[in-house]
Amino acid sequence: MSDEELLRRGLQELAESEPAGGPPPVDTLVARGRRTRRLRRSLAVGGATLLFAGGSVLGVWWQTEPALKPPPLAVKSKLPRPLPFHGPYTPQPPSKPGEPLDTGPVKPATGVRYRYDLSAVCGMQYAVFDGRVWERSTDGPQHMPSLIGDRVHGYMRWTEGYRTRAEVDTATFETDSPALPPLTFHPLSGDVPSCVSQEPKRRHSDAPAAVPGPAHPRIGVRYVYDMTKDCGMRYAVFGGRLWKVPGRFAPGSLVEWVNDLPVPAHMTQVSRDRAVLEMPAFPGEEPRKITYYAVNGRGYDCS
Repeated sequence: MSDEELLRRGLQELAESEPAGGPPPVDTLVARGRRTRRLRRSLAVGGATLLFAGGSVLGVWWQTEPALKPPPLAVKSKLPRPLPFHGPYTPQPPSKPGEPLDTGPVKPATGVRYRYDLSAVCGMQYAVFDGRVWERSTDGPQHMPSLIGDRVHGYMRWTEGYRTRAEVDTATFETDSPALPPLTFHPLSGDVPSCVSQEPKRRHSDAPAAVPGPAHPRIGVRYVYDMTKDCGMRYAVFGGRLWKVPGRFAPGSLVEWVNDLPVPAHMTQVSRDRAVLEMPAFPGEEPRKITYYAVNGRGYDCS
């Protein structure tokens, strides 16, 4: 007996068992049954094909594609900065062990701090900077702390002979640690010692150090700090806080508007809400000082 005959008989028996007026005629049910059977066969074949194709495609995905990550935001909101924290120059990170020593630019600008690694090979007696060899002055500390490693991370800046060039050029090496006082160097007048040639390889960078100071300064401690010239020096960011001078202009700031390079200064937080900035003095003058007060807000008037 064929499938159609079996289906017809089954439907006939079903029709006879139904109450009068309930089910539709047998021929109608047979036609529906044929359509249903064709639909089931099509679905079965199509489902098998889809399962096979999908399995092969998914298999490739599983093997080659990494885990999906959330898509990045199409637009990132940019909130107004409370202050150009570092001005146009980003703070430079120190070198890592095994990397070449930081040396500053081939031709540094006078009065600008640059990242510099003082080599321990010569006992910190000599420095290679500005294409010259410098010798440490006898005026500073002579007993240097013992070192672990081949370098001391810090900053170097130099000042040319003032005005008539009668004075000797001076290079000053400073660190982030108040425990190590600044070291003064002058151009070497004699022969270059052999130990200088044994220093690790050096690298050059034109970027100013842009020292931001420590994240948690101690009150009363004087720290190396590069002051940005943005906003007329009205604002300072130090110790993760915003500071501002009382008036519209920082005293003596006009002197520094020659270029946009940061000023090699020092910052001391003298109380909870007051900090003093010290800038380099002119010959025969006391260091210029600017007092800043801690403020709440974002400094939106900075233009």
